[in-house]
Amino acid sequence: MIELGREKRQSIRRFCADSRDVLLRGALEGAMGRVWVPSLADSPYCLVVVGDFAYLLGLPPKGEQALDLKSQIYQSADRAFLYPQNERWADWLEDEFLGLIRPVIRYALKKDEHHFDMDRLRGYMAAVPAGIRIRRIDERLYRMALRNPWSRALCDNFEDYGHFSEYCFGYVALRGWEMVAGCSAYGVSEGWMEIEVDTRKDWRRKGLALACSAAFVLECLEKGLTPNWDAVNLQSVGLAEKLGYVYEGEYQVYRLKETEEQ
Repeated sequence: MIELGREKRQSIRRFCADSRDVLLRGALEGAMGRVWVPSLADSPYCLVVVGDFAYLLGLPPKGEQALDLKSQIYQSADRAFLYPQNERWADWLEDEFLGLIRPVIRYALKKDEHHFDMDRLRGYMAAVPAGIRIRRIDERLYRMALRNPWSRALCDNFEDYGHFSEYCFGYVALRGWEMVAGCSAYGVSEGWMEIEVDTRKDWRRKGLALACSAAFVLECLEKGLTPNWDAVNLQSVGLAEKLGYVYEGEYQVYRLKETEEQ
């Protein structure tokens, strides 16, 4: 398959012109991620990968093209959540990866301005244990986040600090000079931010993820940006609801079973 550079992705926007998925929109706008097509002219489908998320768009292929796409998925999205655009793609995944794929439930939430309380969000920022500071991510903190496996996802979807600072921002909780929690943009598109939240294991359940997330959401609201929250588990749903998000429902995606064994 052929990888498209950022400046050549206009041709595949037709596949998801009405999508509200921040990661997908950001990739097709050229802000981030990687995109593959079977041909440069009138491609019938594409694979879009942003971090741990992979999207299958267009018309599912058959024959040799199906084998090429499967190979690209194994090469570029073997650990990703696989998002079929529709039932045809879901059937394609189940047929082509028979016995090698498993369904995964994720949870959608929606932003509703009527449920956000700015004073409550500021209160969450202030209600942290003694000795904890909430700080906006600068270049030093960006590099620090990348050094720690638990915090890497706060920044590693961006090529470097220049790319990160151009498109987004984030907040971390510091204990002295140690980073112990954070909230940042996992992905971006025009006017939207996809939220990523992480806490070091020994500092969980102390309100740090809530404080960092409140700081992030506040800045988004002040700048007129939409902070999107998509949850991998019910704990994440509960955190989002404290901030003011409204639970919308669960939905199904897929992962390769090999992911569990690695």
